[in-house]
Amino acid sequence: MMKCILLLTLVLACSIAAYSRESPVKRQATAVAPKACTDAADATAIRQIAVQWKAHYNSGDAPGVAALYAENAYYLTQHFITGIIHGRAAIQAYVQRGVDAHYHIDSIQIISMACSGDFAYTVGRYESTNAGQKAMGVNLVVARRINGRWLIVAHEAAVPDPATAIRHLNVNTSP
Repeated sequence: MMKCILLLTLVLACSIAAYSRESPVKRQATAVAPKACTDAADATAIRQIAVQWKAHYNSGDAPGVAALYAENAYYLTQHFITGIIHGRAAIQAYVQRGVDAHYHIDSIQIISMACSGDFAYTVGRYESTNAGQKAMGVNLVVARRINGRWLIVAHEAAVPDPATAIRHLNVNTSP
């Protein structure tokens, strides 16, 4: 697994280096903007992943949650010591811990969604109640159409820390 992470890091570093050497004009001309999911059936199926995730989780069905993931999916979370959970069985075991603790997903809101061929992603936020404590988190979910079914291939969940979070960004939009 460490070799895989190192290889992915190397590929990412080389891609960034190549990208930074391109002129801004060339980057702008070759950039591909994400496309809204124009196929209504795909958009519905991708949105249903969040609906099913919440329903399975709240009903205590960790295998049902895990079935939404591809066999070799990745789940990234700050709540696991390595930060990376790999594979459907490991994701199921991780979800089972939350189910056993009687955690509850109060809501999942998809903020943005885009599709490109057999890949799609959603950006969203969720609210939960964990051991009587309210929490808010954010998700990035990458899905892939595999054998005609949309499955999660990568999922990152993060819980912002209000104590250390940056409160405001000064964004300069002028060229």
